[in-house]
Amino acid sequence: MGTHRAFAKLARSATALLAAAGVALAAAPIAAAAPASATDNDQVLSWTEMGEWGPKANDFPTVMVNQGMTENISPEGTNVQCVPAPGENPVVMIHGMNSNSYQTYARMAPELKAMGKCLYAFNVGKLGPDEFSVLGSIPTMRNMTPLDTALAELTAKIDTVKAETGATAVDIVGHSAGGALAAAYAKQEQGRGIGTVVSLAGVLHGTTLLGASYGLEQLNQFDNAGDKAAGYVVSPSLVDLMQHGQFMAKINEGGLEQPGVNYVAISTQVDEAVTPMAASQWNAPTSNNILLQDGCSADLSGHIGLTFSPRAIALVANALGRNVEVPCVPVTAVFEGGINDNANVRPEHVNAVSGGITEIDGRIAQAAGAR
Repeated sequence: MGTHRAFAKLARSATALLAAAGVALAAAPIAAAAPASATDNDQVLSWTEMGEWGPKANDFPTVMVNQGMTENISPEGTNVQCVPAPGENPVVMIHGMNSNSYQTYARMAPELKAMGKCLYAFNVGKLGPDEFSVLGSIPTMRNMTPLDTALAELTAKIDTVKAETGATAVDIVGHSAGGALAAAYAKQEQGRGIGTVVSLAGVLHGTTLLGASYGLEQLNQFDNAGDKAAGYVVSPSLVDLMQHGQFMAKINEGGLEQPGVNYVAISTQVDEAVTPMAASQWNAPTSNNILLQDGCSADLSGHIGLTFSPRAIALVANALGRNVEVPCVPVTAVFEGGINDNANVRPEHVNAVSGGITEIDGRIAQAAGAR
């Protein structure tokens, strides 16, 4: 009977790991897509190690078709010579795990650029020739390495941004794992040289990933098999982002937020990747935690689609010093950024989806014996 229970737990844990891989696979590119092309004569700076601009895309499926297998596409409006407006900082935009800058900011960057922001968006965390993961074998995937490695790359790039622009501080926008890196960078620098950090569905305190972390912890009883499997199938960065990950423990030890930094978090109630929702919000009383659906239940942007949401883009712009109207545009999470003018979404619909996510997380936790 004991052996049967052990194998049953392993089966449930394997299911949780497959759920984690499933979320990551949602970002896998479409192999037959055509390469993107630049849309402006501005010269992308060579030190950014990024390619020409890709076309603006208003939703996630479109950006995937645009990109195909082309690496290091710059989001339109980024990585060119620019000088911030007086009293403003250059903005560094950081992408998430199993993603890249173009996939993440193909809509947001050109819209912020049109508002006069000076933007840089780099790709960090590419697996080296001696490193491997199944998803990491897709050439466009970034933020795959251990997050300490990506943080070192980001630090060097921000140093160059300051040197090139003459700025003494930067603002940072980070999505998903990019939010974790933004928080880690601000803590590493003890708040010096950072004005505002905007986290978009950022992993700030470790995610259960719809209960997958509980399964990994169960498997870790067998020679750390859970984390090894997650690192091999998805990426080493996934292990760092889990609630039991050492990277999360390190950046949260003694408190995450730093004095003098303006912290803003934008979370979505239907986030299927950063669970529970509190994992994407700041703890300091001086921080500003914004829920996308507050005042707009019609916007059902999920984890991947959040950076394409017109509402989220306006919230980011205002966090960076603009004063624009924050729209309430119906968005269906199914299309990850797709606008549906005929959507009739009511608060009870949002609560039902959010409650379902919470229930899944809880049921997997119970099955894995974590609660």
